[in-house]
Amino acid sequence: MQKKILFLLILGLFLAGCSPAADQTTKALGLPTATAAATLTQQPPTATAVPSATATATSVPTPDFSLVGLPTEKEGELVFDFVEQMCAADWSTRGQDLPCPGSDTQSSAGYVMQIDGTTQGLPSNINILMAYTPQEKYETIYGKYPAITVQKGDRFRAVLECREHSFCDVEFVLNFSDERGTAGLKNWRYLFTDEPIVIDYPLDALAGQNVQFTLAVRARGNPVEARAVWIAPHIYRPAP
Repeated sequence: MQKKILFLLILGLFLAGCSPAADQTTKALGLPTATAAATLTQQPPTATAVPSATATATSVPTPDFSLVGLPTEKEGELVFDFVEQMCAADWSTRGQDLPCPGSDTQSSAGYVMQIDGTTQGLPSNINILMAYTPQEKYETIYGKYPAITVQKGDRFRAVLECREHSFCDVEFVLNFSDERGTAGLKNWRYLFTDEPIVIDYPLDALAGQNVQFTLAVRARGNPVEARAVWIAPHIYRPAP
């Protein structure tokens, strides 16, 4: 008799759990119903958004200086560009300071300006500095640059010639200044009939010093034709 009563109690509890009332009680307690739980387990996983690729800027390639006749540069860096820094220099003649950049409207006083590589039959990304002397024979135009510290192995490199269609007879000069004063480093005479002068000049004698370089051009012949160009003048530092 007791077993029968126990069986009826268990059966009653089972039937009560399956009834709508039991389902309502489960919802009231905030618990998932059997149907909701089944639905949750059967839902496909939520797709995760994949971020789109971001474009990255490409660096401008270093000019190939071998195209202008300079020796191939091994691994290293361009530490000073005399054209990029042209207007950081103080430009002058023996008589007056000059604006930078100048223009050919100032031809009698002399001027300095940057010209495109294509004007010399070169790639457009080759930097060229053109200096035009005042209209007197043996007159000179100077550009004194900000100080830099020279390291062992540094080299001054450039190619020297006339501007195309000019019949120049000039002298290119590289000077430097330190705490002891100004001294000449090197000069190169150039006539329009010459081959371009390729410069690869070691600066080891100045290693460890803080110096200011000066680029200068002196008219040796007819000053009207004294349009001199420094092609890609720079200081190159080999990798250690």
